[in-house]
Amino acid sequence: MQLVIGNKNYSSWSMRAWLLLRFLDIPFEETNVDLYVPGTREKVKALGGETGLVPMLKEDGFCVWDTFAIAEYLYERYPQIWPSDPHSRARARSVCAEMSSGLSALRNAMPVNIRLRKEAKKWPADVQADVERVSEIWRNCANQYPGPWLFGDFCAADIFFAPVATRFQTYSVALDEASKNYQQVILAHSLVQEWIEMSKDDSSRIDNFEH
Repeated sequence: MQLVIGNKNYSSWSMRAWLLLRFLDIPFEETNVDLYVPGTREKVKALGGETGLVPMLKEDGFCVWDTFAIAEYLYERYPQIWPSDPHSRARARSVCAEMSSGLSALRNAMPVNIRLRKEAKKWPADVQADVERVSEIWRNCANQYPGPWLFGDFCAADIFFAPVATRFQTYSVALDEASKNYQQVILAHSLVQEWIEMSKDDSSRIDNFEH
């Protein structure tokens, strides 16, 4: 397999796809493209990603783009991606889809920059509402499922929310106790730590995300 991803310090969706493959222990070739520079989309399209966006997974010449689609493509061979219980699996997909298509205020206010540390601040109402919704998801899972992970065993849901946890760390977002506990657990996961360490070695700089 070949995985095309963007800058490790800034690309949250690249982080998710990379974590999925590492979680499944699938050998893959990593191809990096710099984001937010002229020619980025053309490079990805030349590799087979029709949208020109990362991440993109290629296997035997067949290309899959969009992290959720990549997860579903892999799930057909690796069922541990999602919970085994049908209701839990549906709920995990629901919250990941909600996070994937929503939380726009949070995304706009808190661009991913894993290396950066900002002082806590009061967020606009729409941003705070997104923060509280994430916290609600994490609390609900903590109340329903035993263990440190969202749905019992570590799965794609934890991977999908890992970059959100880095956002909350970067911007010193205040969280309730249960949410803070989960944030610390997911940030301490060995694969997440591996990505964080690689982000420190990412020499690229996107000025718009450095303020």
